[in-house]
Amino acid sequence: MEKILQILLVVILSATKFLTAPITSLNIGFGYLETLVITTCGGLFGVFFFYYLSAIIMAFIGKFTSKFQGNSKPQKKRVFTWKNKFIVKIKREYGLIGLAAITPTFLSIPVGTFLAARYFSDQKKVLTYLAASVVVWSVIVSSVVIIF
Repeated sequence: MEKILQILLVVILSATKFLTAPITSLNIGFGYLETLVITTCGGLFGVFFFYYLSAIIMAFIGKFTSKFQGNSKPQKKRVFTWKNKFIVKIKREYGLIGLAAITPTFLSIPVGTFLAARYFSDQKKVLTYLAASVVVWSVIVSSVVIIF
């Protein structure tokens, strides 16, 4: 039972804050291959879960804001932070591949998946690139952690 809870902890970490999952997995006592499989499965679960959840959230927001569209007040001027500028730069210069490449480690899977679902319409391509990114980063991060 304790082993199942440890696996569940690593899966949840992989689905949300991917970079910490291999470190936690190896500290718990899992081997390299176990860490690789668990973090990859958790990351893939997170990508699919948050992709479909973001679609539901965007649909809800669309319905909610359409009710108030007629009585809209003048919009406030948007404030661009360094994070917003970074995301826009990645989207414009590198596209979906760039966003997928930085999602597991730098943005986190929930944020990156939401942005990919929001800005790119080809569902099959988005999910493929995000899944490939999770697999590649799982190998890289797990290997680096096991070496050092």
